[in-house]
Amino acid sequence: MFKKIFKKIYKLKLKKIKKRYDKKLQTEIEKYVSILNHDVRTALLAQIQSLNLFLSNKAPKDILYEVLNSNYFIYEIIENTVFLSHYENCKNNLRLENIDITNEANNICKKIEQFAHFKNQNIILKTNSKNIICKADKFLINKIIHNLLTSSVSYGFENSEIEVNIKENKNTISFSAKNKSVYMTKEKIRNILADKKTYDFNQLGMNLNLNIANKLITAHHWDVIAHSDKNNTSTFGFIVKKC
Repeated sequence: MFKKIFKKIYKLKLKKIKKRYDKKLQTEIEKYVSILNHDVRTALLAQIQSLNLFLSNKAPKDILYEVLNSNYFIYEIIENTVFLSHYENCKNNLRLENIDITNEANNICKKIEQFAHFKNQNIILKTNSKNIICKADKFLINKIIHNLLTSSVSYGFENSEIEVNIKENKNTISFSAKNKSVYMTKEKIRNILADKKTYDFNQLGMNLNLNIANKLITAHHWDVIAHSDKNNTSTFGFIVKKC
């Protein structure tokens, strides 16, 4: 008799868990469909308008930058969406190994330098040691650094500097990307990182980049760096506590 009761209770619990999971999954799907719907359509519309200007011989030279920027933006949105789909299926299987974070950051800086150049931005990498090693999943830490830097470049002001700092102290290792950009309140930053369904359609790409970075930082059990001041300086990154 007790066996049947426990079995019934167990089935009810499983049903409730499945219901919560299905609801969360549906919310995630709705959110990213909204992102794709708005962001990709906006970027494609910008390209259509640019090409129309070319055909009418009224296009200034810098319109090429706008077309490139739209393509880069679409690429980032699609890459992030595909990544999230993959990550949700294997997020509990981190493959930790010793990673030279300075080397990984340097490689990623070089990859996005050309995009930063079109906005007259200069990426400066600062570190207090040549080889800073931390335990991390190599694929995921590259994604974290890439998203933080891409966000800094995409939403940083033109003619500005992106300052990348990597520091190793006795007890911690820190990585941060600082740029000159529009001030964000603490509440807005919390909403981005907490994945709340409060969309700012002018900054969805940035929101997605930072939200994914936050998920991956949290998965490593690291501390998040996220703040913005009224002098239009924003800093995002992470802190690794040494064992």
